[in-house]
Amino acid sequence: MANGIKSLLVVVGCLISLSSFAIHADQKARQILLLLSFDPLYPFASDVVNTLRNGLSQPLDMSLQVHAEFMDAEFHRSPEYIDAYRRMLSAKMENGERYDLIIAAGDAALTLVAGEQSNLFNDVPVVFMGVHNGDLVRELRTRGGYTGLQETLPVYEQIALLRNVYPGFERLHVITDGLPGYEPQMQQIRQAISSLGQTIVEHSLAKLSWEEMAQSLDTIRNEPVLLVSAREDRLKESRDFPLAVRYLTLEAGAPIWHLWQQGIGSGLIGGVVVDLKASAQRAAAMGAMVLNHISPDDIQVEWHGDYKTLIDAQVVAHYGYKESAFPASVEWLNRDPDFYSRYRTHILLALSFAVFCVAVGLFVWTENRRRRLSDEQLDERTTLLQDILNSIPDLMFYKDVNGRYEFSNRRFNDFFGVKPVGQTDYDLFDKETADFFRQKDSEAIGRRNANVNEEWVQGINGETILLETQKTPIFSKHGDVMGVFGLSRDITELKKAQENLEHLAHHDVLTGLPNRLLLNKKLEYALQICRRAGEALAVIFLDLDRFKDINDTIGHDVGDLLLKDVAHRLHNNVRDSDICARLGGDEFVVVLTRIDDVSRVQEKCGQLLEVISRPYSLQGHLLSVFASAGIAVYPEHGSTVDELIRNADAALHKAKELGRNRSYDYHRELTDTMHSRMSLEQDLRSAIEGHHFELHFQPQFHIGEERPRRVEALLRWSHPLRGMISPHEFIPLAETSGMISELGFWVVRSACQQFMFWRQQGLQLDKIAVNVSAVQINASFANTIARIMEHLDFNPAWLELEVTESLMMSGTTEVNQQIHQLRTLGVEFAIDDFGTGYSSLSKIKSMPVTVLKVDQSFVRDINDDVNDYEIIRAIVLMARSLGLTVIAEGVETEAQQQTLKRIGCEWMQGYLYARPMDGGAFYERYVKDENRQDD
Repeated sequence: MANGIKSLLVVVGCLISLSSFAIHADQKARQILLLLSFDPLYPFASDVVNTLRNGLSQPLDMSLQVHAEFMDAEFHRSPEYIDAYRRMLSAKMENGERYDLIIAAGDAALTLVAGEQSNLFNDVPVVFMGVHNGDLVRELRTRGGYTGLQETLPVYEQIALLRNVYPGFERLHVITDGLPGYEPQMQQIRQAISSLGQTIVEHSLAKLSWEEMAQSLDTIRNEPVLLVSAREDRLKESRDFPLAVRYLTLEAGAPIWHLWQQGIGSGLIGGVVVDLKASAQRAAAMGAMVLNHISPDDIQVEWHGDYKTLIDAQVVAHYGYKESAFPASVEWLNRDPDFYSRYRTHILLALSFAVFCVAVGLFVWTENRRRRLSDEQLDERTTLLQDILNSIPDLMFYKDVNGRYEFSNRRFNDFFGVKPVGQTDYDLFDKETADFFRQKDSEAIGRRNANVNEEWVQGINGETILLETQKTPIFSKHGDVMGVFGLSRDITELKKAQENLEHLAHHDVLTGLPNRLLLNKKLEYALQICRRAGEALAVIFLDLDRFKDINDTIGHDVGDLLLKDVAHRLHNNVRDSDICARLGGDEFVVVLTRIDDVSRVQEKCGQLLEVISRPYSLQGHLLSVFASAGIAVYPEHGSTVDELIRNADAALHKAKELGRNRSYDYHRELTDTMHSRMSLEQDLRSAIEGHHFELHFQPQFHIGEERPRRVEALLRWSHPLRGMISPHEFIPLAETSGMISELGFWVVRSACQQFMFWRQQGLQLDKIAVNVSAVQINASFANTIARIMEHLDFNPAWLELEVTESLMMSGTTEVNQQIHQLRTLGVEFAIDDFGTGYSSLSKIKSMPVTVLKVDQSFVRDINDDVNDYEIIRAIVLMARSLGLTVIAEGVETEAQQQTLKRIGCEWMQGYLYARPMDGGAFYERYVKDENRQDD
């Protein structure tokens, strides 16, 4: 009996050690930090936390442990408070908390994480939500490791809702208290109201007491009242938010609207608000992608949140409004409950009692059955445990304190060809090996903790393998050491794989050359030698000219072979002391070390370009390829790795600008040009964030009519120092810097808003055209446009999107899907600057467009150049046969108009009719014209 108990203890000890050692790292519970800017008593705090927790847990097959921390930053903004909060998080991490993912909700939380990312959080990936600071988001994206959702306050959507309820209202009353924290929101409201030609009346508690505020609100009738903030009056009397809402709604003569979900349903009538639950679900989905080993840098930031319209049915009934006055998409609160809601408590109580009775019955039945089968199950489990231990591919054993084996599994016995039970290491192995094993046993017993070591052993068949062995001391219930349990895993192949990964981490997979990481290390070492020896060093940055054409025409397989041959030629034409690396794509870097004569660098660079230009014979193709190169020399052009590579890259771009297939030495002016572009890019970011852009509008006329029926929206930017900047300068910059998406959607929203305002004021236009960049059209483009139109209650048939001819002819599947989705809704498409030649005319039939806009370069010389005349005539004839509309751009003279009319062009646009003008001037000009003609 004693031996049986002892064996059972050994088996159980084996399983305990196995569970602590054999579980892989990816099965360990992932640690998630939810850092939230608001306080835990915020009404929707628990919903946000639960949504994030459920959204992370459901799609992942792994254990998660979520830590929720609330900053309460709305009322605690002092540096002392933030520092104390940071020290609290630091203390928790010093006590063992480590995070695999951080989800930051709100600007304050994201700011804290960004400031402490390296020092406190060890560069843990971050997903953010509920963030309004666009500059911070862009900065963190360039830093890397961040993705998430930036939320924009739905000011324009709120105004569109108010226009439904208060048709033709002229003034918007806003309640505020003047305290810091809500000034950015007030600025957005002022700008939106100002752009629509309406006025705003501010009722500020900074100037009024609570009683005076109540008297002021009591006089308002049939005009919208919007609550922004109300915490403290001019007498410094503070009230919490529910008390302030209750007081103001009881005293006001009109219902009060809100831009946030809090308070709606508790006195406030409603508003267009950010859908916190939807935002949390999307943030959780991004977090799950990160935990599934997708880099945050590969997950696109979502710049537009989901909005929803909440309306309190009881407040609507109290003020006598009809529910039909509200959009169909409204989510109603406080409606009369249905049968289930009314008797929900009774139904749940009855179900709970039934479940309790069933559970008690099942427990009694299960307990009786367990007692009857306990003896049989004990035997089965003992056999099962033995089978499990024998099926494990690792070597397992147990030795007592004297080193005598008491247990070994089948894998141990088969590998060494012996059953060791009852023997010691000295009976089984040579003395040197036995001494090593006993030493490791003693170390584990002495430390009273698991001890891991690597050891080479030879099996019965002569095979030598590397084992990673963990030896764990086993204790009795009194704390005395009973023996040592060992688990040995064959890591021979793992070691080889690690060495291979080490090579792959520092070398390019295709060419075998050092990659960017190894180049930086080698170049830094070479610079140190140059500094000590007083020698020069040159960095040559090479790029193949028009390599993309080879991939597109012949194929990527041939392109890869070409890159390997180029790498081979470069490597064979430099010294062993030089460095040759591939950065990626068709970019290579050659570092020439120990240079005695700097003037010979250009000669060596020319030799390398000549070597590259020699013909290549690849899979039956005889190819010629050329390269361009930029040169930077240490110490003349830089003293650090980054500086030399950056300056060589700048010289390379200059070489390509000069015609390619040449080299160029770096000059200071190249960096100055890049800095100017970076400065303009920073100004562009500020202009987008501060809404410093404006829209001008140019009318489009049908031949013979004096009133425009169509209008095109044109984006303009007046820089405070540089003056008016051409779209041809800042639009490409916005495209390359990734800002075009946010800017483009702002243009669509603002143009639609202005168009609706004109129609409401009596200016009956049929269509507004908006230019769309090819970079904007991604997988979410159509959904975003549809969401903008839905929130503004904008008829899709009024909108025309202008795209380039090259984009429409690209045949890209994603572009075609997005265009088809919007055309299904009723949005029409036009080709801007059409007329690049007869080659396009045969493809008009396959394009999903309704309008062709003839490029003004053809219109300008229509009376002087017969080719331009024939091109426009062919476009008009082809379009007429297909039922398409043709609009001529840039019509400036009467002669041009008459010629266009003669060849059948019915729509025109240009300075002959009107120059582009702002929304107010457009309204004044054409509404007055209509009123004059009506009189």
